[in-house]
Amino acid sequence: MIKLSVSQAARRLGISRREIQQQINNGTLHTHEGYVTTDSIRLAYPKSNLYSEQDQKIKRYEQIQENAIYKSAASEAIHNENEKILFDTIKELRAQLEIEKAKNIHFRNVFEDLTKRIKLIEENCSSKDKEYLIKLHRFIVDNNPQ
Repeated sequence: MIKLSVSQAARRLGISRREIQQQINNGTLHTHEGYVTTDSIRLAYPKSNLYSEQDQKIKRYEQIQENAIYKSAASEAIHNENEKILFDTIKELRAQLEIEKAKNIHFRNVFEDLTKRIKLIEENCSSKDKEYLIKLHRFIVDNNPQ
């Protein structure tokens, strides 16, 4: 229960102190230890706004703080979600990289084996065929990614 002085109650209601005193005397407003209670003011003036300017500022600050906390939590949730997506993407890219490394090793081995086979065929073929094999060998050597 919030208690207001007669002057405070009059200011917040926008009426004179005299009117407040009259309402206290006729029993419309109740007092407690010499102060008017906000409960009795609300009963007598249900449409009144008892919040002072300072109370309204405090309420506004509290709302701003609640919004900031909410935004902070939302921002953290988004950050965590983005971080998870990033880690999942990195994991996927690592797996793809390992596959590509394995393919690279395989194709290097194929190039080496092909080069050896061409040399072996060159040694045992006619001179006409040798010319084509030499060109093929050069093509393989020039295009071997090492």
